[in-house]
Amino acid sequence: YKEGRVGASHDDANFLWLRQLVEWQHDIKDPRVFLNSLKIDLYPDEVYTFTPKGDVFAFPRGATPLDFAYRIHTDVGHHCVGARVNGKLVPLKTQLKNGDILEILTAPNQTPNREWINMVATSRAKHKIRHWLNIEQKHRSIELGRKLIEREAKRYKVQWRKLIAENALDGVLTEHGLA
Repeated sequence: YKEGRVGASHDDANFLWLRQLVEWQHDIKDPRVFLNSLKIDLYPDEVYTFTPKGDVFAFPRGATPLDFAYRIHTDVGHHCVGARVNGKLVPLKTQLKNGDILEILTAPNQTPNREWINMVATSRAKHKIRHWLNIEQKHRSIELGRKLIEREAKRYKVQWRKLIAENALDGVLTEHGLA
């Protein structure tokens, strides 16, 4: 008698899901298994993944193996070169799905790059990548500054090492507010 009602199919889907939930409760004896399956249904915006040892991690939709690597440890994320999802090698930009089992591949010479910021979904991973990039930029700037001042010292025939050993630049640095 409610044929003209808008959204009836949405209510039918909810009742069907509720009926299915009650059936699962009778079928599944372990309450932990039931709660885990309920979480997956209730929080569709999250993805649940596993380590090879069986540890569970929740991520927002759109998360990638890089998010997983940074969740394990910052150094694992920084040195991540690839990942195995369910035993298959996948690119780092692959989006994770519920139930994926991830194994992270690392290399000691691998470092983060700017593209990684656009590949991750978690704020923690973005923060760690930005932090590493800023520190690396500071090191490059210091090295560039050292090369420039050494070149200028050669140009004026001043021994750079002697200036440093005698702390001759301390007055100039202090005058300009530099460390």
